[in-house]
Amino acid sequence: METVIKIKVSELDSTFVERIKAFFKDNEDAELIISFDEKRDEYFKILDRSISDFENGRDLVSFTIDELEEYTERHKSRLFK
Repeated sequence: METVIKIKVSELDSTFVERIKAFFKDNEDAELIISFDEKRDEYFKILDRSISDFENGRDLVSFTIDELEEYTERHKSRLFK
């Protein structure tokens, strides 16, 4: 039997662990495999590229704090959903 259970990290608590243990209680040879979403690796690749771009002065945008506040105020409905 193979089952896939998708949960958020915030849902990993003692209750979840107890439910898993109860599910496997009659099967001594059970195997539990935990994997992580590959999106995390993609996120770090993008972050590394952004750091490299910054360090090498590529694709930089600069503005004053007043300009940032003005932009944020104009776009806050889209930025803070």
